Amino acid sequence: MKKEESTEPCIDDFEPYCKWRKEQESSVFKEIDIVEIQLHGFKKEELKLEIGNDGFLCISGEHPIGRNVKRFNKRIDVSKYDNENVEAEFENGILRITLPKKSYAINFSFGNNKEIVGISLSRPHILKNITNCVVGFALLFLLVAFVVYKYCDCTEFLNWVKRLNNF
Repeated sequence: MKKEESTEPCIDDFEPYCKWRKEQESSVFKEIDIVEIQLHGFKKEELKLEIGNDGFLCISGEHPIGRNVKRFNKRIDVSKYDNENVEAEFENGILRITLPKKSYAINFSFGNNKEIVGISLSRPHILKNITNCVVGFALLFLLVAFVVYKYCDCTEFLNWVKRLNNF
């Protein structure tokens, strides 16, 4: 009895090796993550990258080896990154994806003409710390203002300030 050879290709699903690293651009506040995915044997045209509406980067690839197929599917959460500036390059079997973190802007206005001065931060924890400091200083200012209002006569307070200036 002779065995019939299967005409179906053998599909080899695998998980490619990924290496993550952080880099800082020339700006102090701009931070990027770089993902390097080892895909030796693959060609650029065998790869597909797509950012979905769900905030995930879907990376897939199929590489034929004879009658068989080597393939992978990978999903990366990119919701904390600036999806408009994601870049990818494939060279020497390594897919390098550059993921710049989102920037958060803080704007201040002052003066009669309401000039706006702002800074842009890419690190949410810095923004949170700055916000906490601003709130803390505002609360401290309100507390001092309340104490001055409640316990000091305005003339006494002004005399106290004048005495401080005489030192």
